[in-house]
Amino acid sequence: MTGGDARQECVSNNVDWYRSISRAHGLASAIEDGVWTCRAVMPPYYSNAVTVSRSGVEAQLALVHELSDALAPPFTVKDSHALLDLAPLGFRVLFAAKWIRLAHDAVTGGDGDPAGWRRLTTPEDLERWEDAWRAHGSPATTRVFVPALLADGSVAILAAERDGEIVAGVAVNRSTQVAGLSNVFAAERVARASTSRGLPSGRSAADLDPRAVRRVRTDGPHGAIRSRRPRAEEAR
Repeated sequence: MTGGDARQECVSNNVDWYRSISRAHGLASAIEDGVWTCRAVMPPYYSNAVTVSRSGVEAQLALVHELSDALAPPFTVKDSHALLDLAPLGFRVLFAAKWIRLAHDAVTGGDGDPAGWRRLTTPEDLERWEDAWRAHGSPATTRVFVPALLADGSVAILAAERDGEIVAGVAVNRSTQVAGLSNVFAAERVARASTSRGLPSGRSAADLDPRAVRRVRTDGPHGAIRSRRPRAEEAR
């Protein structure tokens, strides 16, 4: 697989996650001119536009311009390929990052499940999970992870518990070839004990094939999360 193909799989998987989030909130979305769009108010940390394709930059810019006129700020654009110059439209870069992927055969099964990871199935557990997610670095004033997500077969919300407390979590969404990890959090004591070299799986080195570090790849800039003006709950 070429770097460009791998990057596009990451982008497409992220768009699938956006679809799941918007659908769970009852919000309509569409792909327009190579850009995923939602013309309603998105949950905290989620953009109204996510570029999907590397081609058609002029059409994408025109679409964002149209959204700028149609949607009241603040709102954000997730420029998945870091190709759009949105400064003339009044946007600023919030942050830039890279797509990170790990070949599926680089992960090996561990013995048992010492961290107590499990998939959440009830609205009550999901609310507890979101409370822990907020407490560990993602403050939000409205719900992001609503119960409808639990009925989405492509989504799994995972939690690790110790002594009845959720101490770590991750959201997983599955596409045809990719499982995407997002919204990873952990209590400080858990992060110190289990994080090794920032591996994107969130597992310790003991859970990975010894060659895994070489196979973790950063595939191109994951570009601008761009906002028309600052707010407390910007997009990720």
